[in-house]
Amino acid sequence: MIAAWAIAAVLVGLSVWAGIVDARSRRIPNACCVLVALCGVALQAARAQSRVAPVLGEPLACVELAAALLVAGVCLELAYRRLSGHTGLGMGDVKYVAAWAVSLGWLVAPALVVACLLGAAWGLATRQRTFAFGPWLSLAFFLQMLMALAASS
Repeated sequence: MIAAWAIAAVLVGLSVWAGIVDARSRRIPNACCVLVALCGVALQAARAQSRVAPVLGEPLACVELAAALLVAGVCLELAYRRLSGHTGLGMGDVKYVAAWAVSLGWLVAPALVVACLLGAAWGLATRQRTFAFGPWLSLAFFLQMLMALAASS
């Protein structure tokens, strides 16, 4: 259990880093996505050893879901770009969602909905047509991780 909370602490730092960088530059660093995914693998290894956070699902299924989300997200974004002539989500956002899916498993879906609602509310409140989505993803995914770990304690 201590290992899971230690990994969650590292994910806090990575979430803050991704959110700040995306807010400033509209880019989520690939290194951040890789580190989030590696933390997810470490969390899944810790879970396999101690059965921490069973609400997340089976560890291998979380990794498989992340791979499926990455492929689906890239395909959907490329199709959207081709049809509309402009970007929807950035590819960094797609990679970041997939990286978090390694840690969160199926709980990435409700967190993604929360991130979309928060981002939309921000866009409406500030009257921005485009905005950095990374800060909202970071906040929603990290809160979902804390709730899952707290529920399994």
